[in-house]
Amino acid sequence: MEEEKTLPIILGTDPEKTIRIDKLPTLSGEFSVHIHTSENEKNAHIKLEYGDTPYCLSLYVFNYPKFLRNETVRVRNYDLWDKWIMFAAKLPNGKPHPKSGGKIYREDAIIVGEGTYNLENPFISFSFKDGLILNFRIEFYRYLRYHSPKYGKSFRSEYWFIGID
Repeated sequence: MEEEKTLPIILGTDPEKTIRIDKLPTLSGEFSVHIHTSENEKNAHIKLEYGDTPYCLSLYVFNYPKFLRNETVRVRNYDLWDKWIMFAAKLPNGKPHPKSGGKIYREDAIIVGEGTYNLENPFISFSFKDGLILNFRIEFYRYLRYHSPKYGKSFRSEYWFIGID
C-alpha cells in the first residue's frame, strides 16, 4: 500500500523553514495573480490554493511578462498565507474582486489574473480564465536567507520555472 503524502504546513512568517514546492505531492486548485503597485510592477505574486487546508501558497515571480510568454523565470516561495487573501484585493478597475467578501489585505494589491493550476512535480500548469495556458518544469535553484522590509528575516527557496511549449 502506497503511503499518502501530507502537505507541509509552514507559514510565511517562519524565518527558519520553507516549503520545497518541487517536493510537494500532486496539487490542483484555484490561483490568483497579484501585482503590488508599491513594488516593481514587472513582478507578481501568485497565490495557489493549497489543497483542502485554510492556506494558500504564495509564489513571487520575478518577471511576470516573461512568465506570461511561457519563458523561463525565477520564482521565490513565500510559503503559506491565509487562504482568504487569494481574492482579497482590487481588480484593475478599482473594484474589489467578487470573491473578496469585501476584504482587502493590501491597499496596493491588484488582481491581474486567475484560473486553475495543476502541480504534478516537476511540472506545473496554469489555466487562466481568459484561455491562456502555461506549462513549466520546476527546477530547484537555491535556498536564500532574506530580509523582508516588512516581515524581517526569513529563509526562502527559489526555483526556475522553465517554460514548456
